[in-house]
Amino acid sequence: MSPTEEIKSRLDIIDVISEYFPLKPAGANWRARCPFHEERTPSFMVSKAKQIWHCFGCGEGGDIFGFIMKQEGLEFPDALRLLADKAGVQIKFEDPAIRSERQRMFNLLEAAVSFWSEVLWQERAAETARRYFMEERKLKPETIRAWRLGYALDSWEALINHLVKLGYKEEEMIKSGVAVRKMETRGRSAYDRFRNRLMFPIANTQGQVIGATGRILSASATEAKYVNTPETLLYHKGQVLYGLDKAKAAIKQQNLAIVVEGNMDAIASHEADVANVVASSGTALTVEQVRLLKRFTDNLAFAFDADAAGESATWRGLATVLSEGCQVSLISLPLRPDGKRFKDPDECIRANPKLWLEAIAKAEPMLEHYFRRAATEYDLTKLEDKQRVTKLILPLIGRLPDQVAMSHYLKKLANLVEVQERYLREALERQPSAGGGSVQRAANAVPAASAPVKDSRWAQSERLLAGLIAAPAQMGYAAAVTTPEMISPEYAALYREMVVFFTEQGGNDKIDWLGQEFAAYLNKNAANGVSPEQLSVLALLADKEFSDFTPLEIERELLSSVNRLKRGHLRVILQKLENDIRSIEQSPAKDEDRLASLFKEFQTVSAELAKMDNNKNSNRK
Repeated sequence: MSPTEEIKSRLDIIDVISEYFPLKPAGANWRARCPFHEERTPSFMVSKAKQIWHCFGCGEGGDIFGFIMKQEGLEFPDALRLLADKAGVQIKFEDPAIRSERQRMFNLLEAAVSFWSEVLWQERAAETARRYFMEERKLKPETIRAWRLGYALDSWEALINHLVKLGYKEEEMIKSGVAVRKMETRGRSAYDRFRNRLMFPIANTQGQVIGATGRILSASATEAKYVNTPETLLYHKGQVLYGLDKAKAAIKQQNLAIVVEGNMDAIASHEADVANVVASSGTALTVEQVRLLKRFTDNLAFAFDADAAGESATWRGLATVLSEGCQVSLISLPLRPDGKRFKDPDECIRANPKLWLEAIAKAEPMLEHYFRRAATEYDLTKLEDKQRVTKLILPLIGRLPDQVAMSHYLKKLANLVEVQERYLREALERQPSAGGGSVQRAANAVPAASAPVKDSRWAQSERLLAGLIAAPAQMGYAAAVTTPEMISPEYAALYREMVVFFTEQGGNDKIDWLGQEFAAYLNKNAANGVSPEQLSVLALLADKEFSDFTPLEIERELLSSVNRLKRGHLRVILQKLENDIRSIEQSPAKDEDRLASLFKEFQTVSAELAKMDNNKNSNRK
């Protein structure tokens, strides 16, 4: 048995999904409002028997792994590890030694965070740290505990001694990043990396501690203000965002991620009930961080500090974000009573949380923000300022993935700095791209594949087949009036097999379309291109739509679907006939007999469609 099969055998999809939101019984299945799009009527269905889920609103669906990947924003290997841990299954393709080392690191870091937190609340030496968090930063005790903030004692061995008592080796502490190897050999081989520092644990998207940031408590000319865990087996600075484990649900719900610079900015924002906020920890966003956010939303708003470093980090991050196809807006911090801008979101929130909410509401689209500033902060009659504005805005325009938007803003910039647009385009071609070479125009880019749009024919075909699963007695009527050509391509092969099987069974009107006989028939004829998963999804739809219907009500619904499919099919035939007629009429050598035949067929189909439309209108009356 493979690891995936073993995990599925140990975990029930109903139990796993119910850990995230409540499911309610719906016939033989379960339902809820979809967590992946906004909806009022529940269309998210889960099958206990098939161990699958499907949303009939947005089209997402899959098994237990697909749900965790979508809900947690994980790639398959990470979803596999998460569910393996939950099920108590060892992943055999992972080196047991590495897996054991990873788990030891997780446990060690968890112990370190608990120690720092305990020190903060209980040690007399942490009084200054407690005052800093609660008085200077105005954090509530529950916020401090929720974010697991702590204090590292002004000691060379306090944490090491604690972890040794718990059975950890100094070499493990060094590899985990909480201790530093000594140069001399006397005494211990390592010392505490974090000393006399306010501690901010860093977690992955599942909330597991993977590292920490230590902020110096008292100003020092010799020590760095911030010290981070070095690169380890678990921690890679450019691949993690502070607070994402706590923000991901709100980001999904609001379809927006607000990116701030400092950890305290993120914590203060969450305390002010603005929870879709993460921190970049004072650096420009990397490609990996942007892609991490894109698992939850394509919309990002930046609110970096109002100083030169913050401006620089924002601008450098924008090029990366735009290259990844995100929609970007910028949040400008408001003015303080003294007329100066708040230096960061934390200061703004401590002054008045409403000001932060108002600033978010006034966020500007990224390029509109820079155009406004260019018009108000620069003297565009001077060549130097024109050059500065062009140098600021042109690289951002070059990152736009949409050619229409790129053309729009090139014209706008040309008008602003009063130069011909072709000169900007030439300069744009010379702009270096993220991967070297010149910026490629959006027109040359290959668009990403998008999810297919479910049109009326697809929806009616899906509804018809689901109705037949719910009411097998209607199969005879459907087979008599509905040809496979009327059905959408997504379901035509399945419907054809249903008709053939129905005929081979002698017109049996009690066929269990979810039973073993039809499943065996599909397996035997697998070459016909029918996916067994389609039946599972249709079974969920049948339960969702028809579980409370009487047989007569289902019959009426199927009649409606058949009529809509037939009208659509007749319109397609008419369009083809019209094209054929036009082609013959425009041909130098007209085939009069063929033309007459097409006209006659066109009249017959038109009359049939008109009759159906008249019946439809009379039924409405």
